[in-house]
Amino acid sequence: MRILRSWQIVAALLLALLIPAASGRAAHVTLDGDFTDWTGEACFSDTGLADDEASPRKADITEFCSTAETGSVYLLMGWDDTSFTGGNASTAAVTVRGANGNYYRVYTTASGNPGSAPLASLLINTCGTDSTCASETEVCDNTDASSTNDCTGAGAGSSTSWTDPFSGRASPDCSGTSCGSQDTAVELLIPWSLVGGEPSDGQTVFLNFASYPSGPGQGEKDVAGANGITCQNQAGSFVCFPSTPTVITLATFRAGPVRPAFATLSQSGAYLLTIVILLSVALLIRFRST
Repeated sequence: MRILRSWQIVAALLLALLIPAASGRAAHVTLDGDFTDWTGEACFSDTGLADDEASPRKADITEFCSTAETGSVYLLMGWDDTSFTGGNASTAAVTVRGANGNYYRVYTTASGNPGSAPLASLLINTCGTDSTCASETEVCDNTDASSTNDCTGAGAGSSTSWTDPFSGRASPDCSGTSCGSQDTAVELLIPWSLVGGEPSDGQTVFLNFASYPSGPGQGEKDVAGANGITCQNQAGSFVCFPSTPTVITLATFRAGPVRPAFATLSQSGAYLLTIVILLSVALLIRFRST
């Protein structure tokens, strides 16, 4: 009887582990300007380090992050300033190399005191297959109140509570309250349909970050260069990690662990390892009960 109960326990544990794994990873990001739910997600800090952009200073960006799930990709963009007054609004964008091979720019603009980047500042353009985005075509536009081409399904949350990745420097060159330790940041939900479609199993999208102080489509200033974040569909579960366009690197990864240990395995490999572990436990229970 004890043996039967042991196998029942193992079967229940196996079922509990396999069902969530098959359903895909949820992003667990709430668009409320409280960024604690970004802990452990893939983030990429400015490789130019603190206060590397002074002309204009408002163009100094600090960090961007991404996570994804079925239907949507989530983006977080951070500015060094926490105040953007006197005409000093600052535009930044994540460039997405989409699953369809085209490039997209997701623009948003920080303004006001305290700084914020509202959903009304969202603009998404496509650059076709040109990675330099020399020419851009509008996908959707929330900045024009008279436009009927809104970014349907998108969402945003913003505040000045994002922890500056270079916090602790003696003389921060930034504007606004607590700007040496806190940043203005916006978290965005972007439907995959607006940036080239959802990646199929095994496909990746690549994202990088830059500021555009003169506005969308103008010259970029503070730039992540070739570095950024890659998000991959792994059998319906999305995994994002810092990378170059072709090589994974964790050299500048600031946040906590990007993936659980099983994420380095294929989904079927994770299932097999789970089964082996649980069978071993079952045998041990059976042996001790005899």
